[in-house]
Amino acid sequence: MNVIISNTVALNGGDAAILQAIVDALTDVLGEDTCFSVFDSQPEIARRYYPAFDFQKLLYLLVSRAPNGLGPLIRPLQRRRFETAARLWGQGKEAAARLLLSRAEAAALQTYAEADLIVSTGGTYLVENYDIEPRLFDFQIALALGRPLVFYTQSLGPFREPKNQQRVRDIFNQARLVLLRDARSKEHLLEIGVRPDHLHVCADAVFALDTDALPAAKTAAPPKTSAEERPLQVAVSVRHWSHFEALSTDEGMKRYCDAIAAGVTHLVEQHQAEVTFLSTCQGIPEYWTHDSKTAHAIVDTLPEAIREHVKVDEAFHSPQELVATLATFDAVIATRMHMAILALIARAAVLPVSYEFKTTELFERLGAGQWVEDINTIEADAFIQKLDALLADLDGVKALLAKGVAEEREIALEGARKVGELIRS
Repeated sequence: MNVIISNTVALNGGDAAILQAIVDALTDVLGEDTCFSVFDSQPEIARRYYPAFDFQKLLYLLVSRAPNGLGPLIRPLQRRRFETAARLWGQGKEAAARLLLSRAEAAALQTYAEADLIVSTGGTYLVENYDIEPRLFDFQIALALGRPLVFYTQSLGPFREPKNQQRVRDIFNQARLVLLRDARSKEHLLEIGVRPDHLHVCADAVFALDTDALPAAKTAAPPKTSAEERPLQVAVSVRHWSHFEALSTDEGMKRYCDAIAAGVTHLVEQHQAEVTFLSTCQGIPEYWTHDSKTAHAIVDTLPEAIREHVKVDEAFHSPQELVATLATFDAVIATRMHMAILALIARAAVLPVSYEFKTTELFERLGAGQWVEDINTIEADAFIQKLDALLADLDGVKALLAKGVAEEREIALEGARKVGELIRS
């Protein structure tokens, strides 16, 4: 069986975790002989970090080439040409379609045409904070070829632009299956007229990550023994954020970074903790953002006596390596949602800093909504109080989260089973 996973950004560690988890889950459901082709935004670089995957260039980027200065004029024409070729191919007129295509384009379109299933990867990319046109283009090609289109676990919307509402509605009504990470995303589709019968709220794909053969931790805290034998170990994931609700980027980032710095200082002074900054988006120079830069900016503001107990891990870690590393920590402050999920899988206590509704929805489902800190309103004193409360009931928090994680994993695997049922129907 040939399966395409499209719209990946594997240089983002969270997206890489989603990709690996989808492959793990669908391989279990569809069989070990399933072949996956992954269409990614930076395939040449992704191959170096994840050589096991067959990466190819995202269709939109493959097609949208133009001489310097002529892009705004030429690129729309290039995309229309490719869409015409896809429609011809879908009508059985392959020879005519090939006349419109370069060799690389024809090879990519053939891969799509021969796929038994096209899966748009899970994540948060269908929101109007971002450019959704490349994603919509990919969906239109899949549908023009008549291939079964499945959306893996999405957080999406709301869609306020009338043009986006119409296109998203038309595409999602033609999809065979839509898996959503939260009820709010389902509501965003229903309110623009998407039919409800193929919409299913499911757990994030990463909960289905195969952790049976985890590698050893690359970096880490000392091995877990008793609390008396080693200091409290806390990992902190931070990121740059530009979309604060009521503050400018500079104002919002200052308040966020100040609160994190205050929390780290408190952890060292009052809990004798050792703190490591570690995140999912780091260690890949070719990627557009590096969370370790934000980490260093925060650490540079700390008093020297505090910095002696704080380090920044800048290295690249695969999702499986991150789980192994996070298993050596007692607690994790996680801004990146998939850093939070990987820490949950590693059985750490997690205090999430939510920058989009997806994180809040997740922890409310886990019965741990009280631990969520909103990046839009974070404030040092309240953040420290929340940290103290979490550490005061560390074992209880871990037990609560472990129960929720087991339930989320089963729901995530059920999502994969729905894909299997679709293929067999």
